[in-house]
Amino acid sequence: MQTTIIRVFPVMSIAISVGISAWCAGPPLRPDQIQAAIREGSNYKTADRVLDCLNEKYVSCDRNLKGKRVKLASAMAADGISKYAIFYNDWQAVVAQSAAANQQMRELKPADVESKGLLHVFVEIHARGASGTGKLDRRYSNERAHLVLKIGDRIVQPTEKSMNYRAGQSIGMFMLGAKSGKIALDYSFDVSPQDLQSPVEVILIDGDGHKHEHEADLAGVLDVN
Repeated sequence: MQTTIIRVFPVMSIAISVGISAWCAGPPLRPDQIQAAIREGSNYKTADRVLDCLNEKYVSCDRNLKGKRVKLASAMAADGISKYAIFYNDWQAVVAQSAAANQQMRELKPADVESKGLLHVFVEIHARGASGTGKLDRRYSNERAHLVLKIGDRIVQPTEKSMNYRAGQSIGMFMLGAKSGKIALDYSFDVSPQDLQSPVEVILIDGDGHKHEHEADLAGVLDVN
């Protein structure tokens, strides 16, 4: 049978100091951009839908919601675990906050939002088969995994990290007699738009110390229209 899915969208800090950023490298949102993000998020029933729209393959979503999806490993990987990272900015994060508030029948106000100009990353790890699902918890649950960015010779550590949700066996895979499981992780990085002008090495390190790497073009991800 299907196990319970717990999925919590990471909420940005509750406070606002618009136009003042003592430490962040990315551009913080202006008041009008925060208002626009809140309005956009009110069009969505759940934050999950916004997260889905960050995936470029969803053509029906607003183009401003689309993030940059990076494949670290496909389902054909030796460990039987596919790994994808989706990069997005503060505006898209506020849209998701607003959608979460909409789902809970509460109002998200500009004063409830603090924009730090961070680069956000949603990492989805999907295991299939007995071998892959057997390794999933050991390598990726309880924040065992870690994500870093290599920009030139510099290794950039995340400023925030959390385990977003753990999904158990899906009904479809159960009916087919195949095991499956999914874990999602969230990271935030303090980088500038200039840092992203050159290719960035995305490195996911699992709980067994294996590195899953991919060079990505992240130019423009921090830009807000």
